[in-house]
Amino acid sequence: MTSPTDIFQATDTPPVSVVICAHTMKRATLLCAAVESIAAQTVKTAEIIVVCDHNQELETFVSVRYPNVHVLANAGGKGLSGARNTGIRHASGDIVAFIDDDAVADSDWLEQLLATYEDRDVIAAGGLIEPLWPQERPDWFPREFEWVIGCSYLGLPRERASVRNLIGCNMSIRRDVLDVVGGFREALGRDDNNAYGCEETELFIRALDAYPQGSIQYEPAARVRHNIEAERTAFPYFRRRCLAEGISKAEMVRTVGTQQGLSSERSYTLKVLPKGVLRGLADTLKGDVSGLRRSLAIIYGFALVTGAYAGSKMKRTMVRPAEKAQAKPIAVLDVDVTSNSASSDTLDAVLDDTAGGVHCLVRSFGRPVDLVQLDFCENADKGAELKEALANVQVDGVDAEERKRTDAERRHVSVIVATRDRTDSLARCLDSLLQQSHQKMDIVVVDNAPSSSATEELLSETYLADGRVRYVREDRPGLARAHNTGLLYARGDILAFTDDDVVVDRHWVEAIEETFDAAGKVGCVTGLILPAELETRAQQLIEAHGGFGKGFQRQVFDLVENHPGSPLFPYAAGVFGSGANMAFSREALTKIGGFDNALGAGTPARGGDDLASFVSVVNAGFQLVYQPAAILRHYHRRTESGIEGQAYGYGVGLGAYLTKQIIDQPAVALTFARRVPAAFTHLFSNRSEKQQRLPVDFPRRLIWKERLGILMGVPGYLRSRFLRKDEHQTPTSPSRLVHKPNS
Repeated sequence: MTSPTDIFQATDTPPVSVVICAHTMKRATLLCAAVESIAAQTVKTAEIIVVCDHNQELETFVSVRYPNVHVLANAGGKGLSGARNTGIRHASGDIVAFIDDDAVADSDWLEQLLATYEDRDVIAAGGLIEPLWPQERPDWFPREFEWVIGCSYLGLPRERASVRNLIGCNMSIRRDVLDVVGGFREALGRDDNNAYGCEETELFIRALDAYPQGSIQYEPAARVRHNIEAERTAFPYFRRRCLAEGISKAEMVRTVGTQQGLSSERSYTLKVLPKGVLRGLADTLKGDVSGLRRSLAIIYGFALVTGAYAGSKMKRTMVRPAEKAQAKPIAVLDVDVTSNSASSDTLDAVLDDTAGGVHCLVRSFGRPVDLVQLDFCENADKGAELKEALANVQVDGVDAEERKRTDAERRHVSVIVATRDRTDSLARCLDSLLQQSHQKMDIVVVDNAPSSSATEELLSETYLADGRVRYVREDRPGLARAHNTGLLYARGDILAFTDDDVVVDRHWVEAIEETFDAAGKVGCVTGLILPAELETRAQQLIEAHGGFGKGFQRQVFDLVENHPGSPLFPYAAGVFGSGANMAFSREALTKIGGFDNALGAGTPARGGDDLASFVSVVNAGFQLVYQPAAILRHYHRRTESGIEGQAYGYGVGLGAYLTKQIIDQPAVALTFARRVPAAFTHLFSNRSEKQQRLPVDFPRRLIWKERLGILMGVPGYLRSRFLRKDEHQTPTSPSRLVHKPNS
């Protein structure tokens, strides 16, 4: 090893200055190895410059140990970019090269770099960065993501080639180019408090703008080896670095534009990453169980970077469109055209003077047949307008209902309601359930990770005296977990689920029970969800965006006779219904293994538990039936501060559910790949059914919040399923059962 006193003196015609930036005494030993590897180069350097980033102890240490090295204090802003700029200002060589303080260079590193500069069009050059792992390479770590640890990644050229940018651990640039374009932007780059990057990319893009005929060369023969700290081999660092990369790219794009800022990333995303995912799956099939983990890490990392990029862009650039100053309330009505509720006097009485419109469910003999929605003009005769619209509703073929079956002929239905800290809305929901026309039922209330005893007290004081109601407490959070806990105490052959912020129609349970067939082919029933009120603009936006109502025709879905023919079926599961209004046969839920505890509200996945169960039931060979007669009304959030989070949550749940499909059945990834064009049309095309139903003034930010959520659903599910595995295994018992049924 070269002695510190043997560091060479500068020559009269130095070709290159080498800058090493350092910030901590923890790396002092590694820094010494870096300095000495430069001193041992086959070509001499003008100087070795070590820039200490606001660390006097480190500065003194290097000055004493290496008297012939130029040791400087960072004169710029704290962080890597400021330190590099300090080194550039003091460099005297024609070429300025950079190596990290925890890397060592091969003895011919500079010789290989300088050879590329024989071409005068070359403005910058860099080379291969190999990782030196502290122990064995983590089997889950994909080579496509070695940029996370500052190394060359799979996808870079294997021979000398032109590239857009270089990696900071192994790069060099002509001094005259730096004089023209300036140094690194100090708003980018990492410091002690973050893992941000992209400062090199932004610099090289500016350099190519200034020198359009110039080229940046990547020479793999110019090799350095990068020591990887143990911390950087752990998954939390991978996650943190991917998030930081997305934020950094958003900052960079604001400076250089999307076209240049993401030019290399497009090829990496469309070619390198898909091949990596498929390679991991192929390795898994060959017996390498870690292959699947590498595939999932690629998907997870990509979602993190993309989501952080999109989130950062939205925070800085999205301008909220002008909203209606004060949206007029929309009256929510329920009118049966075969009763007096459709008379002019009755309609006038229920239409408030302040109503700006009406959202009216139309029934005939109790069965829902249509929905009338009107916007009222000033001074309109609202009752007359609504009556005229009702007169145009087609009700032919709807006969008087016959409910002649006795309770003995009906099956027992268990209703499971998961709740958390919403006693007022829960009481409203329970009151509606206790008034059902179908009385052969029981109700299990699952109190999920409550912050107080308020729900238990409400049940004890008001509802537990009714033998049909029981209270169960489940302290581990998650909607799917709460549902699974409720299943342990449900007595029925039919298991219905609803939320605590709804009121159910009097015939809701009856309509569900009647839809299940005696042969057991029907495994799941969903129903019609309507708004309980549309008093605020936020509630009106949720109704427009949610698409909760699936129409007034009974629909049957399965994989054979009742396949709708959609290229996205059955994975576009939103067509089936929603978790606030769903029921399963016990046989079907048993066969699919209940709900996935890694999904649902209260987990990082935020939702998707209902979608996953719908698809599982259909894929298990059962029929899923949408029954519009099973009606409930949902109380949408009243404030706009909540609807952005709700839109984002919808997206996260969808992305999480799709991720689950791929993990559980890797072959589904190929199915999804074939259906990507249809999925993009569904999500992004202005002509898609999803977009067509939105009003013209619907805020675009909500659409993008949902799209961002879809991307973030991938890491959300992976985190929920694998990083919190101990929290998401199927429970064997709930925390507490307060009221046991009479046996």
